[in-house]
Amino acid sequence: MTVRWLSALALGLVCAAPAVALTGREVIDQAQTKHKFSSWHYRTLRASMANYDDGDLVRTRELEIMEQTDPRGEHRTFIHFTSPLDVQGTRFLHLSPRGETDKQWLFAPLTRRVRRIGDSQRDENFFGSDLSYRDLELLVRIQQWTDAEAKATLVGEEAVDGKQAHAVELVPIDNEEFPYSRYKLWFATDDLLLLRVDIYEDDKVMKRVTPTKYTKVGDYSTAMEADVANVDANSNTRFAFSEVVYDVEVPERTFTVGNLER
Repeated sequence: MTVRWLSALALGLVCAAPAVALTGREVIDQAQTKHKFSSWHYRTLRASMANYDDGDLVRTRELEIMEQTDPRGEHRTFIHFTSPLDVQGTRFLHLSPRGETDKQWLFAPLTRRVRRIGDSQRDENFFGSDLSYRDLELLVRIQQWTDAEAKATLVGEEAVDGKQAHAVELVPIDNEEFPYSRYKLWFATDDLLLLRVDIYEDDKVMKRVTPTKYTKVGDYSTAMEADVANVDANSNTRFAFSEVVYDVEVPERTFTVGNLER
Protein backbone atom coordinates (compact mmCIF):
# COMPACT_ATOMS: atom_id res chain seq x y z
CA MET A 1 0.00 0.00 0.00
CA THR A 2 2.81 2.37 0.88
CA VAL A 3 4.61 1.66 -2.39
CA ARG A 4 1.41 2.28 -4.35
CA TRP A 5 0.79 5.52 -2.47
CA LEU A 6 4.34 6.73 -3.17
CA SER A 7 4.03 5.80 -6.86
CA ALA A 8 0.74 7.66 -7.13
CA LEU A 9 2.25 10.69 -5.39
CA ALA A 10 5.24 10.68 -7.72
CA LEU A 11 2.97 10.42 -10.77
CA GLY A 12 0.84 13.26 -9.44
CA LEU A 13 3.86 15.50 -9.00
CA VAL A 14 5.03 14.80 -12.55
CA CYS A 15 1.60 15.56 -13.97
CA ALA A 16 1.31 18.74 -11.89
CA ALA A 17 4.71 20.07 -13.01
CA PRO A 18 4.41 23.01 -15.41
CA ALA A 19 5.02 22.32 -19.09
CA VAL A 20 8.45 23.42 -20.22
CA ALA A 21 8.96 24.86 -23.69
CA LEU A 22 11.83 22.89 -25.16
CA THR A 23 12.66 25.14 -28.09
CA GLY A 24 12.70 28.80 -28.98
CA ARG A 25 10.12 28.17 -31.69
CA GLU A 26 7.76 26.64 -29.11
CA VAL A 27 8.06 29.72 -26.91
CA ILE A 28 7.20 32.04 -29.81
CA ASP A 29 4.34 29.81 -30.99
CA GLN A 30 2.87 29.53 -27.48
CA ALA A 31 3.04 33.31 -27.05
CA GLN A 32 1.31 33.79 -30.40
CA THR A 33 -1.43 31.32 -29.49
CA LYS A 34 -2.03 33.00 -26.14
CA HIS A 35 -1.68 36.66 -27.09
CA LYS A 36 -1.95 36.83 -30.91
CA PHE A 37 0.79 39.46 -31.13
CA SER A 38 1.08 39.20 -34.91
CA SER A 39 -1.92 37.17 -36.07
CA TRP A 40 -4.31 40.07 -36.74
CA HIS A 41 -5.08 41.21 -40.28
CA TYR A 42 -6.02 44.89 -39.88
CA ARG A 43 -5.16 47.36 -37.13
CA THR A 44 -5.88 51.07 -36.66
CA LEU A 45 -4.69 53.23 -33.77
CA ARG A 46 -3.56 56.63 -32.59
CA ALA A 47 -0.05 57.15 -31.27
CA SER A 48 2.06 59.75 -29.56
CA MET A 49 5.80 59.69 -30.09
CA ALA A 50 8.12 61.49 -27.65
CA ASN A 51 11.84 61.70 -28.45
CA TYR A 52 14.43 62.01 -25.68
CA ASP A 53 18.16 62.75 -25.89
CA ASP A 54 20.22 62.03 -22.77
CA GLY A 55 16.95 62.02 -20.82
CA ASP A 56 15.76 65.42 -22.10
CA LEU A 57 12.54 65.70 -24.11
CA VAL A 58 13.38 66.95 -27.60
CA ARG A 59 10.11 66.74 -29.54
CA THR A 60 6.71 65.09 -29.65
CA ARG A 61 4.56 63.89 -32.54
CA GLU A 62 0.93 62.76 -32.79
CA LEU A 63 -0.11 60.38 -35.52
CA GLU A 64 -2.79 58.03 -36.84
CA ILE A 65 -1.75 54.61 -38.08
CA MET A 66 -3.51 52.07 -40.29
CA GLU A 67 -1.94 48.66 -40.94
CA GLN A 68 -2.62 45.49 -42.83
CA THR A 69 -0.50 42.37 -42.35
CA ASP A 70 -0.37 38.96 -43.98
CA PRO A 71 1.92 36.51 -42.15
CA ARG A 72 2.97 34.98 -45.47
CA GLY A 73 2.62 38.09 -47.59
CA GLU A 74 2.84 41.85 -47.43
CA HIS A 75 2.77 44.23 -44.48
CA ARG A 76 1.35 47.67 -45.33
CA THR A 77 1.41 50.79 -43.17
CA PHE A 78 -0.23 54.19 -43.71
CA ILE A 79 0.62 56.98 -41.26
CA HIS A 80 -0.93 60.45 -40.99
CA PHE A 81 0.70 63.05 -38.72
CA THR A 82 -1.82 65.22 -36.89
CA SER A 83 0.47 67.45 -34.79
CA PRO A 84 2.48 69.58 -34.15
CA LEU A 85 2.06 72.12 -36.92
CA ASP A 86 5.45 71.52 -38.52
CA VAL A 87 4.45 67.94 -39.48
CA GLN A 88 0.65 68.22 -39.52
CA GLY A 89 -0.76 66.72 -42.70
CA THR A 90 2.38 64.74 -43.50
CA ARG A 91 1.56 61.25 -44.73
CA PHE A 92 3.71 58.15 -45.06
CA LEU A 93 3.14 54.87 -46.92
CA HIS A 94 5.22 51.73 -46.42
CA LEU A 95 4.75 48.55 -48.46
CA SER A 96 6.80 45.58 -47.27
CA PRO A 97 6.24 42.44 -49.38
CA ARG A 98 7.68 39.07 -48.36
CA GLY A 99 11.02 38.36 -50.00
CA GLU A 100 11.12 41.62 -51.96
CA THR A 101 12.52 45.09 -51.42
CA ASP A 102 10.15 47.31 -49.46
CA LYS A 103 8.88 50.60 -50.88
CA GLN A 104 8.15 53.88 -49.08
CA TRP A 105 6.63 57.22 -50.03
CA LEU A 106 6.21 60.50 -48.18
CA PHE A 107 3.74 63.32 -48.80
CA ALA A 108 4.77 66.76 -47.52
CA PRO A 109 1.92 69.32 -47.20
CA LEU A 110 4.31 72.24 -47.69
CA THR A 111 5.25 71.14 -51.22
CA ARG A 112 2.00 69.23 -51.91
CA ARG A 113 4.12 66.54 -53.51
CA VAL A 114 4.78 62.83 -53.00
CA ARG A 115 8.34 61.62 -53.07
CA ARG A 116 9.71 58.10 -53.05
CA ILE A 117 12.14 57.36 -50.22
CA GLY A 118 15.31 55.92 -51.71
CA ASP A 119 16.95 52.69 -50.64
CA SER A 120 19.81 54.62 -49.05
CA GLN A 121 17.34 56.45 -46.78
CA ARG A 122 15.47 53.41 -45.43
CA ASP A 123 17.81 53.13 -42.44
CA GLU A 124 17.53 56.80 -41.49
CA ASN A 125 15.56 57.76 -38.37
CA PHE A 126 11.83 58.03 -38.82
CA PHE A 127 10.94 61.66 -38.03
CA GLY A 128 13.62 61.95 -35.36
CA SER A 129 12.59 58.76 -33.56
CA ASP A 130 14.87 55.88 -32.64
CA LEU A 131 13.26 53.69 -35.29
CA SER A 132 14.36 53.67 -38.90
CA TYR A 133 11.78 53.87 -41.69
CA ARG A 134 11.78 50.11 -42.16
CA ASP A 135 11.78 49.32 -38.43
CA LEU A 136 8.14 50.35 -38.09
CA GLU A 137 6.66 46.86 -38.32
CA LEU A 138 9.70 45.01 -36.97
CA LEU A 139 8.06 43.56 -33.84
CA VAL A 140 5.18 42.16 -35.86
CA ARG A 141 7.27 40.76 -38.70
CA ILE A 142 9.97 38.94 -36.76
CA GLN A 143 7.31 37.01 -34.83
CA GLN A 144 5.79 35.89 -38.13
CA TRP A 145 9.04 34.35 -39.39
CA THR A 146 9.09 30.58 -39.87
CA ASP A 147 12.01 28.18 -39.38
CA ALA A 148 12.83 28.70 -43.05
CA GLU A 149 13.32 32.43 -42.42
CA ALA A 150 14.98 32.52 -38.99
CA LYS A 151 16.49 30.07 -36.56
CA ALA A 152 14.88 30.33 -33.11
CA THR A 153 16.95 29.13 -30.13
CA LEU A 154 15.93 29.06 -26.49
CA VAL A 155 19.07 30.32 -24.72
CA GLY A 156 17.79 30.04 -21.13
CA GLU A 157 15.78 31.87 -18.50
CA GLU A 158 16.75 35.38 -17.43
CA ALA A 159 15.27 38.16 -15.32
CA VAL A 160 13.89 41.26 -17.06
CA ASP A 161 12.90 44.07 -14.70
CA GLY A 162 12.42 41.54 -11.92
CA LYS A 163 10.36 39.07 -13.97
CA GLN A 164 11.63 35.66 -15.05
CA ALA A 165 11.56 35.21 -18.79
CA HIS A 166 12.37 32.75 -21.54
CA ALA A 167 15.19 34.24 -23.63
CA VAL A 168 14.86 33.38 -27.32
CA GLU A 169 17.42 34.25 -29.98
CA LEU A 170 16.27 34.76 -33.57
CA VAL A 171 18.89 34.64 -36.34
CA PRO A 172 17.62 35.46 -39.86
CA ILE A 173 18.41 33.00 -42.66
CA ASP A 174 19.10 34.88 -45.92
CA ASN A 175 16.53 37.44 -44.85
CA GLU A 176 17.06 41.03 -45.98
CA GLU A 177 13.82 42.42 -44.60
CA PHE A 178 15.71 44.21 -41.80
CA PRO A 179 19.42 45.11 -41.71
CA TYR A 180 20.22 43.33 -38.43
CA SER A 181 22.13 40.13 -37.72
CA ARG A 182 20.04 38.77 -34.83
CA TYR A 183 17.36 39.49 -32.25
CA LYS A 184 16.88 38.44 -28.65
CA LEU A 185 13.34 38.28 -27.30
CA TRP A 186 12.26 37.80 -23.69
CA PHE A 187 8.84 36.24 -23.00
CA ALA A 188 7.65 36.13 -19.36
CA THR A 189 7.64 32.56 -18.04
CA ASP A 190 4.31 33.02 -16.22
CA ASP A 191 2.14 34.67 -18.88
CA LEU A 192 4.32 34.70 -22.05
CA LEU A 193 4.00 38.46 -22.56
CA LEU A 194 6.83 39.94 -24.62
CA LEU A 195 8.98 41.93 -22.17
CA ARG A 196 11.92 43.09 -24.28
CA VAL A 197 13.60 42.82 -27.66
CA ASP A 198 17.30 43.51 -28.23
CA ILE A 199 18.37 44.17 -31.81
CA TYR A 200 21.95 43.24 -32.70
CA GLU A 201 24.47 44.06 -35.36
CA ASP A 202 27.02 41.28 -34.98
CA ASP A 203 27.53 41.06 -31.18
CA LYS A 204 26.56 44.63 -30.41
CA VAL A 205 23.12 45.70 -29.17
CA MET A 206 22.01 48.52 -31.44
CA LYS A 207 18.43 49.07 -30.26
CA ARG A 208 16.28 47.89 -27.37
CA VAL A 209 12.48 47.76 -27.46
CA THR A 210 10.67 47.52 -24.11
CA PRO A 211 6.87 47.23 -24.01
CA THR A 212 5.81 48.66 -20.65
CA LYS A 213 2.02 48.38 -20.50
CA TYR A 214 -0.28 45.74 -21.97
CA THR A 215 -4.04 45.86 -22.50
CA LYS A 216 -6.28 43.15 -23.91
CA VAL A 217 -8.10 44.49 -26.97
CA GLY A 218 -10.54 41.79 -28.03
CA ASP A 219 -8.44 38.65 -28.51
CA TYR A 220 -5.18 40.57 -28.82
CA SER A 221 -2.71 41.48 -26.07
CA THR A 222 -1.55 44.96 -27.06
CA ALA A 223 1.43 46.97 -25.85
CA MET A 224 -0.15 50.36 -25.14
CA GLU A 225 3.18 51.89 -24.14
CA ALA A 226 6.68 51.06 -25.34
CA ASP A 227 10.18 52.48 -25.22
CA VAL A 228 12.65 52.22 -28.10
CA ALA A 229 16.24 53.00 -27.15
CA ASN A 230 19.20 53.68 -29.42
CA VAL A 231 21.86 52.24 -27.14
CA ASP A 232 24.88 53.91 -28.78
CA ALA A 233 23.34 57.36 -29.04
CA ASN A 234 21.85 57.33 -25.52
CA SER A 235 18.53 58.44 -26.99
CA ASN A 236 15.10 56.88 -26.77
CA THR A 237 11.57 57.26 -28.05
CA ARG A 238 8.52 56.63 -25.92
CA PHE A 239 5.35 55.53 -27.67
CA ALA A 240 1.83 55.64 -26.23
CA PHE A 241 -1.06 54.11 -28.17
CA SER A 242 -4.80 54.64 -27.94
CA GLU A 243 -8.03 53.89 -29.83
CA VAL A 244 -6.65 50.54 -30.98
CA VAL A 245 -9.03 48.59 -33.21
CA TYR A 246 -8.35 45.19 -34.77
CA ASP A 247 -9.70 43.47 -37.86
CA VAL A 248 -12.11 46.12 -39.04
CA GLU A 249 -11.30 46.13 -42.73
CA VAL A 250 -9.38 49.14 -44.03
CA PRO A 251 -10.19 50.03 -47.68
CA GLU A 252 -7.56 48.82 -50.15
CA ARG A 253 -7.16 52.33 -51.58
CA THR A 254 -5.75 53.44 -48.20
CA PHE A 255 -2.47 51.71 -49.02
CA THR A 256 -1.91 53.38 -52.38
CA VAL A 257 0.35 56.24 -53.46
CA GLY A 258 -2.70 58.09 -54.75
CA ASN A 259 -4.17 58.15 -51.26
CA LEU A 260 -1.19 60.15 -49.98
CA GLU A 261 -2.38 63.15 -51.99
CA ARG A 262 -6.04 62.93 -50.94
